[in-house]
Amino acid sequence: MSFFFYWYNANMYNSLEFNSGRNALAYMVKKLGIEEIHIPYYLCDVIRHMLVKENCKPIFYHIDDNFYPMKDFSPEDYILYPNYFGICSKNIEQLLLKYPKLIVDNAHSYYDYPKGCICFNAGHKFGFKKSILWFKDEACENFILPKKENYQKYSDGFRKLHEKYKKENLIKIENVNNVCSFVYPLLTKTVQEADSMVKQLEKEGKTIYRFWNSLPESFNEYKFYSRLIPIPVL
Repeated sequence: MSFFFYWYNANMYNSLEFNSGRNALAYMVKKLGIEEIHIPYYLCDVIRHMLVKENCKPIFYHIDDNFYPMKDFSPEDYILYPNYFGICSKNIEQLLLKYPKLIVDNAHSYYDYPKGCICFNAGHKFGFKKSILWFKDEACENFILPKKENYQKYSDGFRKLHEKYKKENLIKIENVNNVCSFVYPLLTKTVQEADSMVKQLEKEGKTIYRFWNSLPESFNEYKFYSRLIPIPVL
């Protein structure tokens, strides 16, 4: 992607700073009077709690093995879609072709450029105090580009982990050179394999969090909860 396209795309948006991605989304829910949003089951609970608090109904959807929604929506629907582990840019592009009210959650990809009618990131996951909200506004001429001071560290760290684990990782990651996430998603074949690897990583001084709360075993997403190891890249 050329720098010119990046600049043009970014300048279609207004931007504001918040202390968290959750609060950024809450601001837009109130600003636009959004009454309901489709959100994935595989998502941090703080988003659901925030929506309920703001009197916005969360409507849940499933995702497939490639993190793509397993249902169709109406073009009038607001749809929250996370850029899981910074590797879902292709999914976002496909969704944008059909859904003009797509809301892109870049909590896992702080440096990714804004897409959708609303886009936000989460600065604290990358060592920053502020999160950035972008939204399309005809009156806007303001845009904030995230600082690039740590970009190379995260990008290089992700690539190194991919080289180490790509043969055993059940997630096929494309365009790895364009990924800049704070964790590397390693999907193992079994729960036992995942648990064993977590113990080894913790012995090496890594802190491993389970993403996110437990899901029913009948859900396709259960494999991500039970067998996906989010390895910190730094």
